[in-house]
Amino acid sequence: MDQKQHAPGVQGRRAGAFYAVFHKGNIYHLRNSEFRVFSLLVCGGMWSTFEIAERLSIPDPRSTIRYLRKMGIDVSDVWVREKVRDSVLKFKRYFIHGAL
Repeated sequence: MDQKQHAPGVQGRRAGAFYAVFHKGNIYHLRNSEFRVFSLLVCGGMWSTFEIAERLSIPDPRSTIRYLRKMGIDVSDVWVREKVRDSVLKFKRYFIHGAL
């Protein structure tokens, strides 16, 4: 009888390479996608999820932003309304206060 092969142990979300980031007196260990989103927000400006996803090729940056907030990085947001033709779009723009 053949033995079943077991899948290798599943690693947690925190497995893999990290970027050590010093921000406002604290050191954060960020994964690649978190580091890319953090770097974009620290550079300044207010970014919508669509702009972040398009620029960084990340499918849904909202989950990455959620993880950044859980770590203690202050990612702020503001609701924006824009009128396009006959409809009104409502979405959030994300930014980091006092980034520079």
